[in-house]
Amino acid sequence: MLAALVVLTARPPDRLPAQSQPLNSGALFLIFPVGAEAVGMGQTGVALDGRSEAAFWNPAGLATLENREFTLHTATLAAGRTHAVSAYFPSSRLGVIGGAVYLVDYGDLEATDSSGATVGRISPRNFELLASYATALGGAVELGVNYKLVQFRTDCTGTCGDAPSGEGVTHALDLGGQFALGPARALRIGVALRHIGFALQVQNKEQADPLPARLAVGARYRVALRPLGDDGERLDLRVAADFDSPWGNYEDAEMRLGFDLGFRDLVRVRGGYAFVEDGLSGPSVGLGVASGSIGVDLARSFLSGTELVVPNPTFFSFRVAF
Repeated sequence: MLAALVVLTARPPDRLPAQSQPLNSGALFLIFPVGAEAVGMGQTGVALDGRSEAAFWNPAGLATLENREFTLHTATLAAGRTHAVSAYFPSSRLGVIGGAVYLVDYGDLEATDSSGATVGRISPRNFELLASYATALGGAVELGVNYKLVQFRTDCTGTCGDAPSGEGVTHALDLGGQFALGPARALRIGVALRHIGFALQVQNKEQADPLPARLAVGARYRVALRPLGDDGERLDLRVAADFDSPWGNYEDAEMRLGFDLGFRDLVRVRGGYAFVEDGLSGPSVGLGVASGSIGVDLARSFLSGTELVVPNPTFFSFRVAF
């Protein structure tokens, strides 16, 4: 646990794998995936639509929300747990507005003296507040934007000695667009520019680093399969692919692939693979079920190569339409 805190508060090297600029230690959590649907499909979320989960991948996907939606997301990380709560409200005249609160809780760490006795308690946290707006243009094009308040802080109770501490706050934007093509708009393409903002200064001006800004492009294609029953209801298969890279360095592009098979939104089975080099690489599986206005999504990833994410993290999403 203490090693995770050091990773989060110490200045990172000038170059990390798959990054053109250093990831800011206090804002490292911005690269963690949020939402069980996208994670179950190999972390493909740039072309996700019709769900408030899209706010964390491409805010343009919010424009296709048909009902007001409240969502809770949780996930397990090696250093703690992540929690996100969101609420979004569509309007035929104004578009979709809403927001989310995202917390990464690294738990309470013990500070000890030279004899090993506990003399204090360190509590590192990350917070992100999102305010989102999305709208549709002409029925086939959607645009969206997130304003984000990003904070990293470590609180100390008792005597913490030389343990890392501090607090930093910065501001950022996510900009996104989506457009649909083909019969029944089966193909959806998305573009998102994420985490564009001011450097996060936790300890001093010299320590401040830029946010992990990334450009992402993705597509989803829906294929209708054989009909079921007399009402013509169909099974369908949705396949997705995302490509993203650090903003300004497209040589380090990463790829994610996924699929989603099911009957409407009642039962969905998902799988995918993330071909990335930042410690979030590996396969994933997922399941989604819905009944009336309530939906539940589960995902399990089998990741490797990072100190901040458990080898097989579990993601859970619960949503209510109202």
